[in-house]
Amino acid sequence: MLLERYLREVPLPEDLTQSAVFQAMARTQNVFTMIRERAGIKLPSIIQANNFSGVVSNVFSRMLGEVSAYHPFSDQRYPDLMHESKEIGLEVKASNKPMKGGEGHNGWHIVACFTVLPNDDIEFIQLEIACLIGFERDDSDWKYMGSRRNANNSQRTETYVTTSIGTAKLRDGSVYLNPEHVHISSAMIRGRERLGKTYPPPPFSPLYREG
Repeated sequence: MLLERYLREVPLPEDLTQSAVFQAMARTQNVFTMIRERAGIKLPSIIQANNFSGVVSNVFSRMLGEVSAYHPFSDQRYPDLMHESKEIGLEVKASNKPMKGGEGHNGWHIVACFTVLPNDDIEFIQLEIACLIGFERDDSDWKYMGSRRNANNSQRTETYVTTSIGTAKLRDGSVYLNPEHVHISSAMIRGRERLGKTYPPPPFSPLYREG
């Protein structure tokens, strides 16, 4: 169940609030429930998983645009959302895997992690947000991922994904985190601590441990 008590205090882009994030998550969940109840269509069962994540991302972006100062970018290029009066962009991705890293661009990123319920509704279990350094800089939070052909002579799209520090920034910025679904293991904490010399976990991180 989506609960406000799972919201966390983390840095957010200017004029974006916890309330707007929560409203957007709730409205997005309601869209998929409405499609199931009114049309009898269970979208996760008929749409390939990676494509379905894209649908969730698109709906969440639209819902966040309705309740915040960030609105869908009119010409459909990066970023997904732009501040209504300032040059601040917000890129949105969705994933069915919590503690996910990012793929893509420079600037503020949201990764909305969800689970598919037994009735094929969705529930958001984590929402990560962080401002990431673009791949054009030496201290970039991104790394290039090439692509090899497999045995079927198929090849995935080449892309950029977050480095260990970029992924840590997103995990640190978990503005919503449902501990019933997202388990922070000791191995994950140790991995975060190993980055401590170059990028210490901030106190707001769910992976932060004193001492």
